[in-house]
This record gives sequence, C-alpha cells and structure tokens, in this order.
Amino acid sequence: MAKNVDARAIAGTLYESLLGTALDQLRAAAPKLAAAGTRGDPAAAIDAALPANALPQVRNLLLGLAKERLLEHLPAVIDALAGLAAGPSAQLIDANVTSALDLSAAQKELIVRDLRQRYGQELAITFTVDPSLIGGLIIRVGDQVLDNSLRTRLSAIQRNMLAS
Repeated sequence: MAKNVDARAIAGTLYESLLGTALDQLRAAAPKLAAAGTRGDPAAAIDAALPANALPQVRNLLLGLAKERLLEHLPAVIDALAGLAAGPSAQLIDANVTSALDLSAAQKELIVRDLRQRYGQELAITFTVDPSLIGGLIIRVGDQVLDNSLRTRLSAIQRNMLAS
C-alpha cells in the first residue's frame, strides 16, 4: 500500500538539522579563532577550533574567510546565518488570488486561513479580480500556481475535443 509522504517536511527536518549543526560549529569556533588571531597558519587554527566531525562546508567557509582575511567578520556571518535559519517561516511569501468576481470578506478569510495552513507560514496575500476567468480561482503562491478557473477548464475541454 502506498503511503502519503510529506517530502517537504522530511527535507525541512534535514535542512534544519544541517543548518543547526553548522551554526553550532561556527559559534563554538568563533571565540577560539578570535583568540588565535590572524597570526600563524590559519588552516591549523581552524582545524584546532573545529571538532573532528565538523561539516566540511563549515571548514571550507572558515578557510575561505581566512584566505580573504575576513575572519574578523565571522560574528556577522554567524548572525546572518542565524537570521536565515529563522527561516522561511520568518519571511513573507507573496501570494495572489485572482477571481472572476469580487470575493466577500468571509470567502477571503477562508482562503487566507486555508493558504496559511497549507504553507505553514505568513503570506502576503493580495486579491484581484479578472472577469475573463468566468468563474473559479487562480492562486499563485511563490512560484506555484493553482489554476482552477472556468476559463482554463473550458480551454482544456476544447483542446480535448479538437484532439479527438
């Protein structure tokens, strides 16, 4: 029997784990690197500051910063990464709902509630009216489009009839 899998949730768990690990490793290494200063071999200082099981991406980032003589900016990089880790839920996603007729406040609230539940984050939702849709809705969230308009359904029927 096939199981329904929320691939997005699984991928999100891995993403959060990797990002959290990278942040923890960078936060632990930052004071050690600041104490070591810019003298000596930066690669040796980085290896000494990181745990043996450090993510290679973390080591490579630190080596790149050292090569460009930017290690003093590590705290700012960590803060920026922490802001990204706060993640998509902290960022607004643009959404547009296009209908053939002006929707009532209750209909708009139902759509807003459904979209927020579906996407699990704050959305900047705008409502527009396009009479050429005839009926139904077109919902755009980020780069995803759900076109459930009567115009699209009629076009599909027309294509099927012409193909027969």
